[in-house]
Amino acid sequence: MPLTIVQLDLIGRYLNIYLGSFMLIAGLLGSCINLWLFTRHRFRKSPCSRFVIASSLFDILHLIVALFLRVLADGFGKDPASSSVIGCRIRYYLITFSAYASLGCRCLASFDRYACTSRSISFREWSSFKIAYNFLIINTFIWICFALPNFLYFNLVPIGPTRVTCTIAKKAYFDYFAYFVNPVLYFSLPLIIIITLAIKTHKNLRLMNKTKRIKRLERQMASMIILQAITNSISSIPYGIQFFYSVITFTSEKDEYRRAQENLFLQITRLSYYINFISAFYIYYVSSKQIRSTIRRTILRQKKLSTPSTSSSSSSKNQFNDKSTSRKSFK
Repeated sequence: MPLTIVQLDLIGRYLNIYLGSFMLIAGLLGSCINLWLFTRHRFRKSPCSRFVIASSLFDILHLIVALFLRVLADGFGKDPASSSVIGCRIRYYLITFSAYASLGCRCLASFDRYACTSRSISFREWSSFKIAYNFLIINTFIWICFALPNFLYFNLVPIGPTRVTCTIAKKAYFDYFAYFVNPVLYFSLPLIIIITLAIKTHKNLRLMNKTKRIKRLERQMASMIILQAITNSISSIPYGIQFFYSVITFTSEKDEYRRAQENLFLQITRLSYYINFISAFYIYYVSSKQIRSTIRRTILRQKKLSTPSTSSSSSSKNQFNDKSTSRKSFK
């Protein structure tokens, strides 16, 4: 028996409320732990850590302005971005900037790992702190400028008698996003860059393992970036398929039931897209023994710090009880 329109809408709503909220908490927690991990002395030694730190900051921003507000809108029916034109434009400016800046950091991290594992001494010089900082400045500046047109072309558009939505109001800019920005700059080109560099880095690692000419930390960082590239590639496919489908069928006539089905598919693929912004720490934790040991030592250290305070409080209680007992016996 097929699901009704109401049931399809409810499934999409509950997915956003429960799964979306869980992903939001997991993503913010993971990004904060990444910031803590890669600012520590052990992990700061690698230039790649700068890209991870910057990417984590952009991920936090994106999760707040994109996923958090998406959960409010699609889960609870409250969309702050649709309450004013300024809020609408600021939100989509920050969404575009943070998404592409984070993706740019992942591409740069992949390049850094490829350069670090290269057999060419001159090419390995591209993996340095100075170059990493320069790349980060250029990456941030490019995407700040790239997202500026959102302030002009995003607006509140009516979608019913009493409802409005924040979307692109100019057809030329919509076509620019639909046929070039999203399919080329967000899906195709970064995936080609990341996958190509990941394959080349993997080949370099195999050669390095034979000669043992690479530090353990650099090897683990390279493995982490490769695994993240694979995860991001897989998680981007469903949303890419949905996006291309929506562009192809944009002018097609659709009944209410088909629109409800497509909306549910959109909610599912959109949530899978957010895996790119929440998975970094968990990938690093699974693939890096050093990260697991660092977190384990930190937890054990916190337990040791809390144990003396507990024992001291209990001993003070015992001393107080002994004093009260002696007073009673004296009386």
